[in-house]
Amino acid sequence: MAGFEIYFDGLEECATRAKGVANQFKSLADEVPPSVGASCFGDLEGFSDKLVKAVNDLEAKIEAETRHAQQNLAKVEAAIHKVVDNVRKADPSPGPRTEQA
Repeated sequence: MAGFEIYFDGLEECATRAKGVANQFKSLADEVPPSVGASCFGDLEGFSDKLVKAVNDLEAKIEAETRHAQQNLAKVEAAIHKVVDNVRKADPSPGPRTEQA
C-alpha cells in the first residue's frame, strides 16, 4: 500500500471516542423515568389521559432513539477496529505508516 500514510493512533482515538459516546447514550437509555400518570396533571377535563399517553409515547421514542444511537456508535467503533486490523494484515511490511502521533 505504497503511498499511503496511515495514522493508526488517530483511528484508535476515533474508536475510543465512539465507544465513549456510545456509553453515554447507553447510560441515558438505562435511566428510564417512571411512567407518568394522570395524577401528574390533575383534572384537565378529559385531557389528562391524552396528555399522559403523549408524554409516555414521547419518552418511549426518546429511549428507542437513544438505544439506536448507542448501537450504531458501537458498530462504528467495531468498524474502525476492523479497518485497522485489515490494513495491518494487508500490508505487514514496514512502510510509510505512522504508529504514533
